[in-house]
Amino acid sequence: MVAKKSVRAWEEAYRRYGAASDHAARLREVDAATAQEMAWASFAVAAAWRHIAHDRDLAWWTVAALESAAQAFEDQAEDWEIRSAEATYGVRVNYPG
Repeated sequence: MVAKKSVRAWEEAYRRYGAASDHAARLREVDAATAQEMAWASFAVAAAWRHIAHDRDLAWWTVAALESAAQAFEDQAEDWEIRSAEATYGVRVNYPG
């Protein structure tokens, strides 16, 4: 069973992500600050997923699913960081990867 503290941390991170996502969806063009908030919120959700995945009582396939979800949010966070940099500096940013 996953610790309640871990579940609460994930819920808080996902609430932050949901609020940031709703805000971004209402904009015609996402500004640097909104993109950075999306990056931070996405990283927070990824970290919460990874924390839950460290629970030793979980089945291997559950851990694999949690790690996959974490990776998806980390990838998304990196994309938002690029958008934030582009909005801040007005240039296309190319990162390897």
